[in-house]
Amino acid sequence: CALSDLSSARSVGVDASWKNPVDEASTLAVFVADAGGQQTVTDQGSLEKVAAGRADSAPRQLTIGKRRRKTQVGGAGAQGVVTYDVETKVGGGTAGRFGSAVELVGITVYGGKEYLVRATASAASWPEERSKL
Repeated sequence: CALSDLSSARSVGVDASWKNPVDEASTLAVFVADAGGQQTVTDQGSLEKVAAGRADSAPRQLTIGKRRRKTQVGGAGAQGVVTYDVETKVGGGTAGRFGSAVELVGITVYGGKEYLVRATASAASWPEERSKL
């Protein structure tokens, strides 16, 4: 199910979004923003610092996984560019009617832009949704 209200989505920085019509807590969103002079995602800090910042962004949210990997993009060649993947889990009070939820973000900086891809699902649906990524 594709995003239908693009103007309101763009006002909060969403460039593309999809929702699982069977489980509306399961979403995939893409955000593209100016990187503010950053050349790579490592300019945001270490993987540990970025993961801690994501976990601190909501009450009762904690990091359950993180990794640094290489992404093949544009003119970066075979070397690729560094991407940080951060997986967090948030408790029911913050996640609202979906109960506990899980979020996985991949963050890449390339060509003056930050690309953030975010997948979310209820904690109950997460193992199945994550296997599709």
